Amino acid sequence: MKVFSNVLFLLIVNLVLFLLTFILVEGVFRVKGIPYSRHGYIPNENSFAIFDPELGWSYIPNKSTIHKVGGEKIRKPVHFERNAIRVPRSGFQFDNQRPSVLFIGGSFTMGHGLSYEESFVGTFDAFDEVKFQVVNLGVQGYGTDQALLALKRHMTKFNVKIVVYTFIEDHILRNGNYDRRMLIPTARFLGTKPQFTLTNSKELNLKRKPLLYKDYIHSYLIDFLKIRFSTIWGTFPPYPEDLTKSLILEMKRYSNKHDAHFVVLNWRWSNNDYDALFHDLDVDVIDTMENALPGWGEMVILGGVHPDAHASDHAARLLLEYYRKKSLLIK
Repeated sequence: MKVFSNVLFLLIVNLVLFLLTFILVEGVFRVKGIPYSRHGYIPNENSFAIFDPELGWSYIPNKSTIHKVGGEKIRKPVHFERNAIRVPRSGFQFDNQRPSVLFIGGSFTMGHGLSYEESFVGTFDAFDEVKFQVVNLGVQGYGTDQALLALKRHMTKFNVKIVVYTFIEDHILRNGNYDRRMLIPTARFLGTKPQFTLTNSKELNLKRKPLLYKDYIHSYLIDFLKIRFSTIWGTFPPYPEDLTKSLILEMKRYSNKHDAHFVVLNWRWSNNDYDALFHDLDVDVIDTMENALPGWGEMVILGGVHPDAHASDHAARLLLEYYRKKSLLIK
């Protein structure tokens, strides 16, 4: 009995010491902002975005400003109308009854670092053959999950005939993530994002809604350990391919339900880039590697990942050719 009491006492002492150590280290990490940087960079799109309790973040309605990329190396005007949708110019208003093509996705769709006219959405809009109204719901940093929610928020506001989702491989990581700081610890974001999971019956479930960081209860120490030991943690960062497939299929289902044709623009820079997601997925896919121009993989802004105006023109022409074959641009 005495031995048992001694063992129990030692266990309790060790547990208390562990808890005290955890609380102490957690406190230090919070004060210093570890693993996140209190002095990290602020994504430049934050200057024209606000926290959104459904989407995580969205653009500021009726906002016109200059989008700065690479410091001051690139300065491009951006304009948003009353629904926080990027438009060609200040004061632009949509005709809600006009047949429309609706684009959803992240920064590639939005036209990061490009004027509206240089983006692939704006280039597509400018083709004489395109008689439909073009609506750009792209928002920087969005994953498939946020693009789906944006589609459902705005779909019924327009007479949508076509929906185009721009996919990049990074969307898979974003779909498995709730706090973008876990993926980019040096950045200071507006808040967390929505996160879906799949139920046992493979149904989509909105597990968590976005929160401002002041309302987000989490451990800085545990976040640090996940980031620091990600290679041995096993499940971080998550790479939910099945979830991403379900999100895309829900985009298609929702679009078709509202009598709109759905297509995915799979943006790849080389034949070695990821495309396995679409090998057995029942959706139409346009691959940017189709008839890719010489030097295609280098048509990026400032040596990064975002397409420049030449790449945007190629993607827009692929879309135009696809819709010609489908005879979908006739009102």
